[in-house]
Amino acid sequence: MKNYRYLNQYNFAYIATFILSLSIMLFSSIAFAGENAPKLDWFLMLMKLLGGLALFLYGMEQLIKSLLVVAGEQMKNLLAKLTTNRVMGAITGAGVTAVIQSSSVTSVLTVGFVSAGLMTVGQAAGVIMGANLGTTITAQVIAFKVTNFALLMIAVGFAIQFFSKLNKKIAIGRLIMGLGLIFFGMNIMSEGMAPLKDYQPFLDLMLQMQTPIYGILIGFIFTALVQSSSATIGIIIVMASNGFLTLPAGIALAMGANVGTTVTALLATIGKSREAKRTGYIHLLFNVIGVLIFLPFIPELAHFSAYLTNPNLIDINQNTMNIAFLAEHTPRQIANANTLFNFISLVIFLPLIPVFIWVVNKIVPILDNEKNSAEFEIKFLDESLLSTPSMAMQAVRQEIEIYQQKHSFFYKRVMSLIENPNLDKLSREDLNLQRFRSYQRKILRYLGKINQSELSSNEQNEYLKLLNVVNVMESMLETIEFNVLNVLHSLFQNSTKPSETMNQLVGQLSNEVGKSIDRALLSISEQNKEPALSVIAIKPTIDLLIQEALKHQIKKFQPTEERLTIFRFEMQLVDGFKQLHTLAKRIARLQLIEVPIENKIDNPGFEKVD
Repeated sequence: MKNYRYLNQYNFAYIATFILSLSIMLFSSIAFAGENAPKLDWFLMLMKLLGGLALFLYGMEQLIKSLLVVAGEQMKNLLAKLTTNRVMGAITGAGVTAVIQSSSVTSVLTVGFVSAGLMTVGQAAGVIMGANLGTTITAQVIAFKVTNFALLMIAVGFAIQFFSKLNKKIAIGRLIMGLGLIFFGMNIMSEGMAPLKDYQPFLDLMLQMQTPIYGILIGFIFTALVQSSSATIGIIIVMASNGFLTLPAGIALAMGANVGTTVTALLATIGKSREAKRTGYIHLLFNVIGVLIFLPFIPELAHFSAYLTNPNLIDINQNTMNIAFLAEHTPRQIANANTLFNFISLVIFLPLIPVFIWVVNKIVPILDNEKNSAEFEIKFLDESLLSTPSMAMQAVRQEIEIYQQKHSFFYKRVMSLIENPNLDKLSREDLNLQRFRSYQRKILRYLGKINQSELSSNEQNEYLKLLNVVNVMESMLETIEFNVLNVLHSLFQNSTKPSETMNQLVGQLSNEVGKSIDRALLSISEQNKEPALSVIAIKPTIDLLIQEALKHQIKKFQPTEERLTIFRFEMQLVDGFKQLHTLAKRIARLQLIEVPIENKIDNPGFEKVD
């Protein structure tokens, strides 16, 4: 996908809500403090805590953005390609998330792929489950206590940015600086919280964290607010480093963070396809069920993670440990417990993906129109035919015939929306267009495999012809997207529509262009020149309809803002039909060519073909 969006993780309203909640908590503890409680500089503490949190979140944002610049395309391609089965999907999700340090970004990208028809819900489920494991790397890195190098990282990152001119090197410098800001922010938060070690009301408040439900709820709320489980884990590690948390309390908070991060994926499904919504629900179910299963076993999980961290500490009662002991050992134990929890959940639930899909299909039922617009499957492109190039190319022609039939129905549905755009139907056809893209690319990949064989001169000419045709098919999809679907979305958003006369002209024009596309593709699949000749012959009729549309535009032109808007949309539609017919003629001329085709691919642009 060339363009993608992910939600802003550090929304001001969310941060403001957190600051208000934190202030209430701290100042409430002041009110209930006894006279013997030590005097604390609350303003300085709150300033360090919130300033450190701001640096942490800003550093995390810079880290994620820079990683997406440095390796974003590779990560997206990896997500789209290496998801052939649930195991590979989980490994890919874990690997990508470990690199970009954000399960939220991975989840949002995955929802986008599903919405575009480039990934099934089953594939997406594996990726999302793996993403939960990948994000535990953040806790592992933080728990290694590399915060002493924070200022060095900031200095090195800034120097790389300052002295570099290439965008990629600047992004690398920003990445290093972002990592330094994360650790520096943690240092400042730790300093701000340090005086609370001797503040009994706060210590009493922390004792309430021993109740797992309370810890899970706090972890969930905080993560839902800042939309970053990594930020929550960072805070947990800071608190543990100050000796405020026992291991069971830290595990409960981390579990809550796992559930809270699903909010981002659910928000990403707003306005997306029903398949995307099912993907978001799978993410929610996976995390919630995992937490519910492990809730009674938090003591056992704490025992096991303590054993992995240091077998000599497993017989010590967590609730009787002093602050210094907790500060030294608990951060690493929490990080290990978080990784264990997500790894065991992945192993348990990965084989149960079909059950998750069945459940979400009950929550978001499959409609009849979804069944009809299921992802297109290749019918004729058999790998065994590749050893005989002539048979493989005949299979491509048969596949183009199926493509043409599906495309014809798609084209007519889209054109029917010009007179009365409907958001639900437009969204459905947006999804179908992406599926056509995926379908066309499958044909193109198969053609690439054919070229790996020894081709005769005639086979080479036929191969290049088919390659040109499939590339033109992609250009047709781009034209429909930018000159028709995008215009229809704009018409809907502006509550406008073409005039009645223009609707009639556009209706006739779209009908003739649709016929020319069908005939051009049929001429290739049937190896018949007659349909190709009819595409060329229809040119005067289409030119006349375009002239009539232009005359109507001039006649009805008024220099009002509303009319200028409609004029722009109408002209974009007309230009789109002109381009589509140009592309149909290009395919027709490929079938009419008698001389060998040049050993190159035609430019799939929109230059004029006479």
